[in-house]
Amino acid sequence: MLLIASGVIYLGITCSLLLQDKITTEDNWNRYMSETGDETAVTNAVNAGATPVAVGTYIENFKSISIKNCNFEVEGLIWFRWTGDDTLNPAANFRFYKGTTKTTKLKDITADNGEHYQLVRFDTVITRNFWNRRFPLETHQLNIYAESNYPIERMVFTADADSGMNNNLSISGYNIIKYGTLVRSQQYDSKNGDPTLNQPVTTSEYLTAIMINRSSWGTYIKCFIALVGTITWVMITLFICTYHRVDPLTMIPAALFGTVTNLMVGANLLPDAMEVGLLEYVNFFGIAIILIGATGVINVNRIRNKYESRAFSSYYGSVYLVTLLTFTIIGNILLPVCAYVW
Repeated sequence: MLLIASGVIYLGITCSLLLQDKITTEDNWNRYMSETGDETAVTNAVNAGATPVAVGTYIENFKSISIKNCNFEVEGLIWFRWTGDDTLNPAANFRFYKGTTKTTKLKDITADNGEHYQLVRFDTVITRNFWNRRFPLETHQLNIYAESNYPIERMVFTADADSGMNNNLSISGYNIIKYGTLVRSQQYDSKNGDPTLNQPVTTSEYLTAIMINRSSWGTYIKCFIALVGTITWVMITLFICTYHRVDPLTMIPAALFGTVTNLMVGANLLPDAMEVGLLEYVNFFGIAIILIGATGVINVNRIRNKYESRAFSSYYGSVYLVTLLTFTIIGNILLPVCAYVW
């Protein structure tokens, strides 16, 4: 009963944490897509003569997403349209936040009505600390911030409704489940020692956000297939001990070795600094099952050999096996189901 109670408590806590992480992911999306920064500062800047510049993006391709290296590479188009202030050059005065970017200016024209238009192709590698509590069944929000180098007193971004992404855009191992854009203002915490400033600089940012979710359970199976094998091995040893009156305790170390090997598979896919999550929860659960199975083998042998009660040892072993097997199946279904966004 103590083992069952401990297992129920463990699954209750871990499943609750995984479910809460899914809720937090959705809350973060809503928070990011509703942030607008200091709207008063933007309004005052426009009223004072700042030039509104319509900005938009078209996401063409995600070249790579590396959870282990904490970055992703994206390529696409960004454009700027405005009227007035012929000295503005937004294409040469923006950056992608936390990005290392290669840009190519494709167009820089002025229409007959005086409207300026600049089109830039970009290829940027953006640093991103991926939240990995539900890895390898996780969801990620990829935020691409295009930030103006001009203060809002001179230029303010406005969102171009023509923004979008390639209909054939695909990301290996993931499905795109959400897409959105937003213009916000960003005020820095420091004046960087500039004696000409009375307050920190505020700039305009254009956010392109994409939420992705694991498209299949392939990575999950890869991470835990060895663990499934070792647990099956332990169940076989307990079955042999119970119904064939054999002492298979020497088979247990092989299962523990397989578990250690399984741990390394998932760990090699994640950065060194990682959150404790689904990967560890399933492995801890598997290790506990193996150790409890080994305890069952020891108890069955002790009852049979010391007390010479073969009937009771068989009964004890069969109940132990059924209970452990049932709990194993329930736990290994609940944990991934609670982690995955369906």
